[in-house]
Amino acid sequence: MTDEKEIAVVVPQKGLMYLMLEDSAENWKFPSQEINGEEPPEKVAIEGLKEDTSLEGEVVERAQPFVSEDEGLKIYPFLVEVKGEVELSGKFSDYAWAQVPGLKTLDTARGLKSLEELGEIDD
Repeated sequence: MTDEKEIAVVVPQKGLMYLMLEDSAENWKFPSQEINGEEPPEKVAIEGLKEDTSLEGEVVERAQPFVSEDEGLKIYPFLVEVKGEVELSGKFSDYAWAQVPGLKTLDTARGLKSLEELGEIDD
């Protein structure tokens, strides 16, 4: 058992575009869900995506988990091909579809590390 919290991070993708969500503190992030209990991280990721965005998706890539020391989190990143229209949950105020160069301008260190681990961008 690990001391850090574990979260599943979903990198939603449609073609060459990635979905980012803005929370009430104006932080941009990929959808994520805390992993509790014995559910597999992949299942937690897909359920969290649907809860946050109403999108359906299929995992097309998974990376090895990594630890974000500054946040004290063990992160399980998943690249998910999505379909449907975004309908945000109350946790988020806005969303944006962006290509990799656009993502680099958003405040999303955890998100960029997830993209690197999934091989979507070079570090």
